[in-house]
Amino acid sequence: MNDLPLIDMAQMDRLKEWGGKELQTKMVDLFLSHARDRMDQIRQGLSTTTPETAETGAHTLKSSAGNVGAQRVQQLAQEAETLAEKGNLDGIRSLFPRLEKEFDAACGALKQLIEEGVR
Repeated sequence: MNDLPLIDMAQMDRLKEWGGKELQTKMVDLFLSHARDRMDQIRQGLSTTTPETAETGAHTLKSSAGNVGAQRVQQLAQEAETLAEKGNLDGIRSLFPRLEKEFDAACGALKQLIEEGVR
């Protein structure tokens, strides 16, 4: 897991190629604005023992993380989605602390990139 970058700068470069710093900023802002809701959705699925809710949250988080290059979050969200598809809520509970840690780290790194004007 730690061999994956926290933020894949190649993805940031692609966003810049496609739409300049404006697109980079917009995509990061969207992630920071909505991804926490996806984390809450996974949490809700765990608390209500509803794998479908956790799966939806994990799937959307996986996609959003990929858009901004948050590779560790993307990988863990993929794992959570797969576990939810199998109805394995205990597996998600075990994985969730790592997901929260990587999510918080990615959000911090993305905020810093935006403050620095990305590259």
